[in-house]
Amino acid sequence: MKTFRALLLIYVTLCVAAPAFGQSATPAYLVTISADKPEVKAGSSVFIRFKLTNISDKVVDCSNGYRGATNVSYEYDVRDGNGKSVEKPVLHPELMTGSWGGPCELKPGEAVGGELLVSSAYDLSNPGTYTIQIARRTTDDRKDDVKSNTVTITVLPADSPPPPQ
Repeated sequence: MKTFRALLLIYVTLCVAAPAFGQSATPAYLVTISADKPEVKAGSSVFIRFKLTNISDKVVDCSNGYRGATNVSYEYDVRDGNGKSVEKPVLHPELMTGSWGGPCELKPGEAVGGELLVSSAYDLSNPGTYTIQIARRTTDDRKDDVKSNTVTITVLPADSPPPPQ
């Protein structure tokens, strides 16, 4: 009976503690985005700037992969003015080439950034307001993704005056 109680106690302890082992207390990096052009004409390319900053005390991987012109190292959440997810257009796989941006390591405190062409993966041709947020994966579990801030892009009708620079 003592053995059974001891095994039961060990089992309960492991069940309670096990979920915490795979979780990190804080993310290794911070993802921020901005829009140089928060207003664009319909049919124009929509770019956002990103910055990945290592906020840990370890070296982190910052490598990027591409499918066509889309950086697939990030997940994109693009929504219209009503909060509805913008559908990705149907792309022909034979036209989509994959590539790898090469190895990239960020030391603690370092940052790397660039531009993401959002309109290559999402149809932003209709006039309106769109919100964009990106996330970078930290583990195989999507709930551990590090999400960026949100930016708003306004797509103006194609025949409207050019947006201010």
